[in-house]
Amino acid sequence: MHNLLHRVPALWELHKVHHSSRSLDWLANWRFHVLEIVVYRALLYVPLGLLGANGQALFAVGVWNTFMGHYTHANTRIGLGPFRYLLNSPRMHLWHHTHASAGPVNKNFGIGLSVWDWVFRTAYMPEHDPSRLGFQGGETFAETWWGQTLAPFRALVATMKKP
Repeated sequence: MHNLLHRVPALWELHKVHHSSRSLDWLANWRFHVLEIVVYRALLYVPLGLLGANGQALFAVGVWNTFMGHYTHANTRIGLGPFRYLLNSPRMHLWHHTHASAGPVNKNFGIGLSVWDWVFRTAYMPEHDPSRLGFQGGETFAETWWGQTLAPFRALVATMKKP
């Protein structure tokens, strides 16, 4: 599902706010566009609810996702040994935030589980850290909350003006 945020242009415009962090720490987990969280959570919880998941199960998923989101964005390099093939880690997720000039992009989509990245060949975790985080054009991306909140709408208007 996280993959959609990178591959669907309108969703990427929302998700750019999260990737505008130039360093990764647990606070980066809280940097997101307000509409992204609505879309992302709807894509997760609505299908689970329609499949009959009860409130306790949905709460457990929420607690797990919150914990893993903070952990994977933490500024630590604690290794997981062989569990790295199942669970994501800060070392692995750091490469998800790499700038295109510092390494491959569209890697390590898993928040809590890394197993899907290994299965679908989007896993990438060399021994060194990337030299730069962010995205192409991030140097001029808005830095204020209001600027980042309005940025996707400005991008939409700019796209509509193109012939």
